[in-house]
Amino acid sequence: MTQNILTILAAMLFSGVFVYFFYKGSDIIDVEKKEKESKELLLKSKEEAIKIKEEISGKVNDFKKTSEEDSQRRHERIKKIEDLMDSKEKSLLKKEEKLKELRLRVASEQEETQGKQEAIKRIEKKQTEELSKKAGKTIDKQKEEILEFYKRSLENEATERLAKEEEVLKEDAQKTAQKILISVIQRISSPTSTETRSVNITVPKDHIKGKIVGKNGQNISELEKQLDVAVVFNDLPNTISVSAFNLVTRRKAHVAIEKLMMVPGEITKDVVLKAIKDATVDVDKELYGIGKLALEKMKFNPETIDKEFVRIIGRLEYRTSYGQNIMKHSMEVGWAAMMLGSEIGLEINTCKVAGFLHDVGKAIDQEPNAKDAHDRITKDLMEKYGYSEEEIHAAWTHHDAEKQKTPEALIIKAADAISAGRPGARQESRYSYSDRIQQIDDTIKEFKEIQKSFIMSAGRDIRAFVDPDKTKDDGMTDIAKNLARKIEENVVYPGKIRVNIIRKMEKTTIASQTK
Repeated sequence: MTQNILTILAAMLFSGVFVYFFYKGSDIIDVEKKEKESKELLLKSKEEAIKIKEEISGKVNDFKKTSEEDSQRRHERIKKIEDLMDSKEKSLLKKEEKLKELRLRVASEQEETQGKQEAIKRIEKKQTEELSKKAGKTIDKQKEEILEFYKRSLENEATERLAKEEEVLKEDAQKTAQKILISVIQRISSPTSTETRSVNITVPKDHIKGKIVGKNGQNISELEKQLDVAVVFNDLPNTISVSAFNLVTRRKAHVAIEKLMMVPGEITKDVVLKAIKDATVDVDKELYGIGKLALEKMKFNPETIDKEFVRIIGRLEYRTSYGQNIMKHSMEVGWAAMMLGSEIGLEINTCKVAGFLHDVGKAIDQEPNAKDAHDRITKDLMEKYGYSEEEIHAAWTHHDAEKQKTPEALIIKAADAISAGRPGARQESRYSYSDRIQQIDDTIKEFKEIQKSFIMSAGRDIRAFVDPDKTKDDGMTDIAKNLARKIEENVVYPGKIRVNIIRKMEKTTIASQTK
């Protein structure tokens, strides 16, 4: 086949050469010369074909030899793989046989163990029944007793542990509380919140003042009658002073007088009544604005609160207690309650709401139809306007009308004391102070057992010495309780008064030497 291919290649080569030389040039070529050249070319082509044939044969032989060697190596590799697979198969068969033996052994041991366990259960059951008969109790009864024993043991252990923890906490509680209170008091930097009960109104001219006063003071009398205020117009020039126990009515009188100052003609009784009516409308609007501003300062949304309640809150601006402005006091209590609550991890919003609204009852407790104390009114108002039970309880129990049940309620009581007791918060005239001290002294003198007494800390601390010959140690508690009860009945005072009863024994003798 290879020889035929070479022959065809030689013929094609010869034909090509012949055609090439046949058409080359434009002159006639000598035929003999061409034949000679053709023979030489053919000979040469045969020689080249032979060489090509030899080269191809060599390459074919080399390829054949290489292929045979590769095939031999492949067969050897496959043989090794087959031998390895046979070896692994034999190994797996051996392992499988061992695994079967192990499974049989495990099954046998499990069966034996199960039999032993059943035998142990039978023995335990028999022993338990025999013990139950001897003890005279059923198994369930014994289980109940054992559980009850461990329950009591754990409860006792827990009680002891809690008692120890409580002792540790009590040791540090006083110092911790003092640090928290000092920190909160230092952070309240608002100025004094005291208010006076009178206001001075400047009148630009004397004839205007005369118009307002009216003939024989009839206009002022009508104003005082309608609003229950006291008006003084003859103490200072160009000045009218208005004072009242109820500062809201004082404010209405103030606004009414300012309106009367703007009246061009004669001021009659009807003009005074109209001024009072207009002043009432203006003051109501003013109270709503004051309440809204206070709520915004405390970070409440006034739009979510009933408008009437906002107006009631605004009335706190014109309410005082021992000279302290209740609006400023309420805001201070709200801030202090928030700070105290945050220190010990309480509900901050409850502290803020209850602290700010704890005295909201004072806004209307001076009204003629108000019968309850301000804390009860606070409770009723907060219930009416939809506050939560926790907020209501914390707000209205700050005067111990009901025992405080939540930490927030105790915090409100503490915050109220901080705001009311800080320096400059409240003021008192020297006359009322002297009267209170005298009332306390008179009450102490009612007790014959007391020899002498000292009234200290502006009447907040009493130290009374009893006759040691007439009073025994076991009777001192009764004297202290009776004196405290008498003070509560006879004396009007803010806060609390501490009563200390002291029984002092002294025995003296003389040692002497005789010579």
